[in-house]
Amino acid sequence: MKSIVKVLLITSVVLGPGSSWAGQQPGVLNGFDRKVDQTFRPHFFGDGRFKMKIGGQSRYRYECRDDFNLNSTTYEDDSMHLLRNRLNLDVSYLSPEGAAPARFFAEGQEAHSFAKSDVNQTNGFVNELDLRQFYAELKSPVEELPLSAKIGRQVLSYGDERLVGGFEWSNVARVFDALKWVYAPNPQVQLDVFASRVVRVDTDQRDQTPHADNFYGIYLSTKPFRKQMDQILDSFLFIRHNRDRSAAGERAGFRGELKEYTFGNRFKGKKWSWDYGTEYAVQLGSRAHDTIAAWAFHQELGHTFSKAFWTPRIYGEYNHASGDRNPTNGTFSTFDNLFPTNHNKYGYIDFISLKNVNDFMVGTSLKPHARLQCSADFHWFVLDAKESAWFNAGGGVFRAANPAASPHLGSELDLLATYQLTAHLGLMAGYSRFFAGPFAKDTGAHDDANFLYFQTVFNF
Repeated sequence: MKSIVKVLLITSVVLGPGSSWAGQQPGVLNGFDRKVDQTFRPHFFGDGRFKMKIGGQSRYRYECRDDFNLNSTTYEDDSMHLLRNRLNLDVSYLSPEGAAPARFFAEGQEAHSFAKSDVNQTNGFVNELDLRQFYAELKSPVEELPLSAKIGRQVLSYGDERLVGGFEWSNVARVFDALKWVYAPNPQVQLDVFASRVVRVDTDQRDQTPHADNFYGIYLSTKPFRKQMDQILDSFLFIRHNRDRSAAGERAGFRGELKEYTFGNRFKGKKWSWDYGTEYAVQLGSRAHDTIAAWAFHQELGHTFSKAFWTPRIYGEYNHASGDRNPTNGTFSTFDNLFPTNHNKYGYIDFISLKNVNDFMVGTSLKPHARLQCSADFHWFVLDAKESAWFNAGGGVFRAANPAASPHLGSELDLLATYQLTAHLGLMAGYSRFFAGPFAKDTGAHDDANFLYFQTVFNF
């Protein structure tokens, strides 16, 4: 821990606003960017009809986890090094007009976890050399029919990724085997329709998709006001049909199929110095022959002092997801937030998911330099229903339900700094502390948890 604190202090001095690094980018770094751009520049062949580019990413992250089970008397703390490398090949066929009606993309990934605890060497951290993405993209040659199709292993990402996202923070991330159609008649409208199955990571074998877990979606994104192109209105319908009969019903020991329909809207925009957003989702269907009736919504509001020193921004959020107040009445009311990117939404320590929760957050950010961004967020977490469990960011049960306990889970402080050292190299450092609340005290161990991390990302 002490060594990492020293690293962060040295980094803050080197990258701080008063240092030479915070001024004009040194020539050696400009030379580094030029060298990377030259080495990985696109190549043309076939009389200029084909364009090929090799790219990728190398990411390293150090994590120090302290009392992630809220119990300082048991050994589960870990200090680990996470390494993830990707290499991709992007080939496009170019029309005489310079458009790309056909494209092929392939990407390999290897992810490693150098950790003491076996808990941190599972498929959430480790993925031996595997095929991460592999798809073909075709565009209609008819200008009057602006339609494209992408088929193969790919990332699905929509909105703020509260329901569907690539979960890039994870050392292995998330992809789908999917067929996606995109209709984009103009810059203000895009309609996506897809059929997919999420890819399950295997630590030492080929990643595969479970054939029984099907996921479908319709996502319409519009910019309704021509003079306000930074305002977006989205409408969506997601359908999950898992036929492997593994979904647990409300009756003890009873399992069956999951047929889940999630629909809603998302609106986000900016006006003057204000930014704002709202998103809601309603969930219906059946779970092991129980009826599903759940919902969730998100509200955000921020203000940027664009003319002030360091361009401060203040913001707040409220996130709500329903829980099940009567887990024996045949109606399942705990919201399922599908395949999200939760990490940067409900606390960086990942104790919370958009399931059975009320999350009140206030925060502020500063930009001491064009390349440096600093933020501080504070969350208060309260269960929606004490009769339902406390769920972590992975959607699993963090603590079982206890109707006699307080609904107050606790609070969390998140400190984060990001620095874009060059166009290809970014740095990140953060610290989070979870303050265990009355619910934790009423249900078992209730020590506070700490999370310290430092990350470098090199994109080429």
